[in-house]
Amino acid sequence: MNKSFELTPTRLRELRGFAAAARRLNFSQAAREVGCTPSVLSRRIAALEDAVGGKLFLRTTRRMTLTVRGEQLLAHCQRLEDVAADLAADLRPHRGEPAGRLRVHLPAAYGRHRIAPLLASFLRRHPLIRLETVYDDAYVDMVEAKIDLALRVGKLADTQLAARRVGTMRRYLCAAPDYLTAAPPLVDPADLKRHRCIAFSGLRTGTLWQFSQQRRRRSVRIDPVLSSNDAQAVLDAALAGVGIAMQGDYMADPLVAAGRLVEVLPDWPLSSSPIHLLWLPGADRTPALRHLIDDLVAALTMD
Repeated sequence: MNKSFELTPTRLRELRGFAAAARRLNFSQAAREVGCTPSVLSRRIAALEDAVGGKLFLRTTRRMTLTVRGEQLLAHCQRLEDVAADLAADLRPHRGEPAGRLRVHLPAAYGRHRIAPLLASFLRRHPLIRLETVYDDAYVDMVEAKIDLALRVGKLADTQLAARRVGTMRRYLCAAPDYLTAAPPLVDPADLKRHRCIAFSGLRTGTLWQFSQQRRRRSVRIDPVLSSNDAQAVLDAALAGVGIAMQGDYMADPLVAAGRLVEVLPDWPLSSSPIHLLWLPGADRTPALRHLIDDLVAALTMD
């Protein structure tokens, strides 16, 4: 495209006419859509072709098609139209209804299982709010990543972010019944050394499993037969009988209740993890973020 290509008002009219013609593949219909005559539309498209340095349409007596350059330009026009529509929506008076775009960072498995349904319900109640969700177990700098709201599982490091605790995740060991039937006895954490274990590498403690029983503390360093940064993959392996896995209650409880998994070492619980919502101080004064925080707090603290 020509380096001097600028989005002047005249150029925007040319692009609008081109987009109409490209979608309809009929100059007469496109001219009516944009409110001009076919001859005026032809001149606008000719000027646009001169600006981009190539033909946008292939025309014969029977049909009209887009060139490769025309298809590329149409894709750009569609993006411009999307941006214009978003801008109009953001600037339109909303009569008190919260509106705007929010970027939300969520831990992958917990976010998909527990938070995604809550966000779907939230969007149905607030049709003028737009959400972008980022599912990732890695720590992110909220300012650098332009995150409006984050949910984190585990102890918070020293932070200047605003935080609200919304729950606790209980983790415990579990395995498929078939695995336990054929495996060695398991009554003490030390017995794990004789078992096949599956590790979730997203935990800060890694392969060190830490247990407590009243005032007694025990730690076992496992040698996993399988390690994954995907909690769902760890769960699938446990269900397949690969070995013993550490799972969060939100994923394991329904499977234990259904008999597909069995809790292991129930008398030696693992440490629980707090769950927090985090946002930049003062950012919750925007109505969209305030409504989202309030909705998630209400839903998660009811559990």
